[in-house]
Amino acid sequence: MFIVCSNCDFKYLINSADLKPNGRMVECANCGHQWFQDIDTVELTSSLSPKINKKIENENLKNSENNNENKNIQIKNLPSTLVKQEKPSAINSSIVVILLALIFFGIWISKLYGLNTLVLINFYIEEFFFNLNLIVEDLSKIIHNVLN
Repeated sequence: MFIVCSNCDFKYLINSADLKPNGRMVECANCGHQWFQDIDTVELTSSLSPKINKKIENENLKNSENNNENKNIQIKNLPSTLVKQEKPSAINSSIVVILLALIFFGIWISKLYGLNTLVLINFYIEEFFFNLNLIVEDLSKIIHNVLN
């Protein structure tokens, strides 16, 4: 289940059991904003417009203030997963490019010294597909015999 901080719009993936039957106070790990999260409003807010979401949140804040006055509830962060988009890493991309260049360079050097690695690689690839074709033919014959 996802909840969203109304202050900074960070999304959190939480377990619905952590909200308990009556909801609870939660705190955004990003900005520190605190609000009362009710389990019923989580399911509603995904399909409603942002204006209605604000009204529901304001009602939840009023309810939470009343609940806080009556009870001493300790505010804790929910055990949640912060959902962020990861940016592509330039270091990883450059490492992949360097490794590919080294592979091609190694093949080129081996070809210069008379080692024909491409022929050997081609042989193993053709051998693999030949064996795969035999297996498929055998299986098709077995299935044909079983069905007929």
